[in-house]
Amino acid sequence: MSDHKRLLVLVVDIDADLQEKAKVKGPVVGRKAVSEAATKLAIADPAEVDANAMFQGIKLYDELGADHDVEIATLTGSPRLGYTANSEIVKQLEAVLKQFKPEACVFVTDGASDEQVLPLVQSRIRINSVHTVVVKQTKELEKTYFVLLDKLKEPAFARIVFGIPGLALALFYLFGVTGLRAFVGMLGGYLILKAIGIEDWIVRIFTETKISFDRISSVFYFAAVPLAIVAIGVGINKVVSSGETELLKQAAIFIKELVLLVVALLLTIIGNALEAYYERRNYLYPSFLINASALILFWVLFTSAADWILGTTGFGEFFGLLLLVVAVMFLIIFLAREFRKDILAGLRLEGKEVYTELGSLLGKIVGINKRKETFIIETESGQKIDLDLNHIAHIGEKVVVRY
Repeated sequence: MSDHKRLLVLVVDIDADLQEKAKVKGPVVGRKAVSEAATKLAIADPAEVDANAMFQGIKLYDELGADHDVEIATLTGSPRLGYTANSEIVKQLEAVLKQFKPEACVFVTDGASDEQVLPLVQSRIRINSVHTVVVKQTKELEKTYFVLLDKLKEPAFARIVFGIPGLALALFYLFGVTGLRAFVGMLGGYLILKAIGIEDWIVRIFTETKISFDRISSVFYFAAVPLAIVAIGVGINKVVSSGETELLKQAAIFIKELVLLVVALLLTIIGNALEAYYERRNYLYPSFLINASALILFWVLFTSAADWILGTTGFGEFFGLLLLVVAVMFLIIFLAREFRKDILAGLRLEGKEVYTELGSLLGKIVGINKRKETFIIETESGQKIDLDLNHIAHIGEKVVVRY
């Protein structure tokens, strides 16, 4: 299968079913330990496909053992998936690599959800091959019902299936038909954000936001949250008290009352900017400038649009303001990017070694992509990966990155 002599058979359980159902936390290292863990999981839930993946890993371990120095390990993520699961997988993987020091690995997966961590694994070790375990099923339609029931127990699915209807019912109970209309509006806005790709950006911001009492930004987060809640409450109350029945005008009234929400978002940007100053991450300043400017300009634009809908201003005035906002925003983005290019040139990152926050060597920086605002890392295995500047946690004689 490979000329590499030290191989790692790697099984990844991204949603941590092994931990949740069999009470076994990763990393599980060694044939005996993996076999015992797989058996416990199979007993706890005979239909669990992760157990099959672990047994497939054991089979590969036995097959490769004749010609290679092989080790097998199972990593567990988190039921919360996303950033939390990826961070846990990276932490466990680095511990295994530090202990065994393999030259390459064989990746065993039970489907697309586990394969999402492939880039994280590839950035740390060469992947020789990927084995996908497909469990043979009978009476597929009948089985689908039980699979759906099992998926609904996972937090990521439960938040969507139960959370969205729950929010709709709560708003209807508190504000009647107006609350239900507000929910439909928020749902429509969410679908639009998802359609144009902004939703992924927003989710990434929230998942990467770390709240801790020893972080400067956390103080601003705690101040921003009640302001945001009050702003939404005031907006809904204003719509109810206005007696307006036309949906478009209700939305306009609601938007005009969200000034405290804008203040709350500005507070979070200011908090992050102060933390970046404290941590000497000046390369983030252009992003803060763009975000703050966009927030203020679009608030002015949306307020003007609301006034036009309510009849307090004309279309010509709104359209003129629209052109002005677009021009100013374009100028700010252009200047901010030029500013960032100057900052990148002064960082002198090329040639510096890159370590993770856990202390593991990731590779060496071999270039800067100023257009994409990323830096290029060449790993010890010769692979090249691009990372956004936002991943940098510290710059000194070496660069420390966070995931």
